[in-house]
Amino acid sequence: MTAFYMVELAFPFPDERSGFDQFYSGHIDMLLSIEGLNSAQRFQATHEATAPFMAIYELANEGVLRTTAYTSRAGPNSVTERYRPKMLNWKRNVVTGPSLHLDVPTDGWLVLIDRVTETSPPLPEGFVSFKAVDLDKTFVERGIASGAGGKPPTFAQQSGWVVRTMKPLHARRES
Repeated sequence: MTAFYMVELAFPFPDERSGFDQFYSGHIDMLLSIEGLNSAQRFQATHEATAPFMAIYELANEGVLRTTAYTSRAGPNSVTERYRPKMLNWKRNVVTGPSLHLDVPTDGWLVLIDRVTETSPPLPEGFVSFKAVDLDKTFVERGIASGAGGKPPTFAQQSGWVVRTMKPLHARRES
């Protein structure tokens, strides 16, 4: 079983993007120093999206974000006051599913399909299914597919789905 912590947001301030990326890189370093946060990789949507940025953290287990080690140092209040009010459409989900080593190469891609409700169409073949189990639970199921190089598969938007194609902003980092 794999658990991931997925943080999604918009940062619509292009003049401050470089500083924000530098801040977020240090923020990832801090988070990876917390026991139970095993790896991190950050992504950006390749198309317009309400939350075009995503950081995915592999967790030792789904309860890591409830530990004192995490709550005493991390969470929304660990974001500097300079950037916190500018991080819009912020969503945090903990998901669990089958074992998956998520390491998208920098020339690779990640496709996410969120099933918003139980009655949404099922995930297409080739997607690994994860259930939202903690925090915001903004979907009932998230399908993940990734690849190295080449073009990612495309899917027509269906009622009850949110589809995003992402590219890595950096290589996977480990604690």
